[in-house]
Amino acid sequence: MKDYAYLLAIDTCGATGSVALGQQVSGELRILGEKTMGLHRGSAELVSSICELLSLAEVQLPQLSAIVAVNGPGSFTGVRVGLAAVKGLAESAQIPVVAVSRLEVLAFKAGIPSAALDAHRNEIFLRIGEPGTQPRELLAGNEELAAVKPAPKRIAVCDEAAAALLASAWPSTELVQTTETTAANALLFGAARVDAGEFVDLALLDGHYLRRSDAEIFGEAAEATKESAKSEPVTVVCPLREGFVRNVLEIAGSLKGLPQWTRENYLTALDPDARPRRIALMVLGPDEAGTTGFLVASLLPPQAELEIIAVDPRFQRRGLGRKLFEELSHKLHMAGVREVVLEVRASNQAALELYRVLGFVETGRRRRYYADPQEDAVLLRLQLK
Repeated sequence: MKDYAYLLAIDTCGATGSVALGQQVSGELRILGEKTMGLHRGSAELVSSICELLSLAEVQLPQLSAIVAVNGPGSFTGVRVGLAAVKGLAESAQIPVVAVSRLEVLAFKAGIPSAALDAHRNEIFLRIGEPGTQPRELLAGNEELAAVKPAPKRIAVCDEAAAALLASAWPSTELVQTTETTAANALLFGAARVDAGEFVDLALLDGHYLRRSDAEIFGEAAEATKESAKSEPVTVVCPLREGFVRNVLEIAGSLKGLPQWTRENYLTALDPDARPRRIALMVLGPDEAGTTGFLVASLLPPQAELEIIAVDPRFQRRGLGRKLFEELSHKLHMAGVREVVLEVRASNQAALELYRVLGFVETGRRRRYYADPQEDAVLLRLQLK
């Protein structure tokens, strides 16, 4: 980086939004200005606030060295408004972007590893980051909180609703009260990631959502599955991580007809510099101790190939394959992909049924394409809407 750098931060995840501009000189960050706004006016107010902030500091958009984007958790609309602005600015001026979690920023502000935010519906967005463990973030109500053992010794909170829920569930945990985070806090936290070059791929930048949808909570199907749902974990689809590759290999090995990739194959799929570039997703299992399903797709815009999609036999017929593909479709849209193709063994009726439910249509066959045993490959194609 230069001896100095201008950094912009955007946070639209809470009840209000804010933008902040900072100048980093010799490793020290100085906040040049911050502007707060309501979110009910949407992107128009956000963009005008950014322009005003830059104008007051006499900084032009191309002078920015990076943008720090708070990508959730929080309001769905708010997160979308913020990320749309980030992508528009970053793409037009070729500015790299660092993504940070609002829970990370709150924990950083309080100087402790764990934090919580009100998620409404008597639930909280929760970050647990005790020393010696990998930090994890989840959506938690009373049942999820009761299952966390041991509870964190200290946790940062900035709103009364989260504090009340935690005080009831974890009476021995110290609640460290602080004010709500702003873009300036995100800038101070994210500056180290800018220095480290931890930039995200804009095509894959998405909101950090931990909330279950209204359809999942209040849908008609919930009544029929009420009893079983009490013991079911929250479905979380997220990028596949290296620590879960062993679990992925076990699932793949248990499924007949699935491509048997090596560990190195999967690690290559996680490498952002590998060509072709791939998207690898997984479904976190109970207690986030492992994955219950995963997929890998290669990108050659405007087309992508779905190379593998698999669900642990113990968790099949629960809609996990559909959830994985829905998340993939969203990311493919952002990457400029409009068509997905794949091939599957003609005997793999379970996979063929899933693909047909997802909307794939057969376009042809490759005779005797597969060996051991020898059989045809069915070619399928889906136009993304």
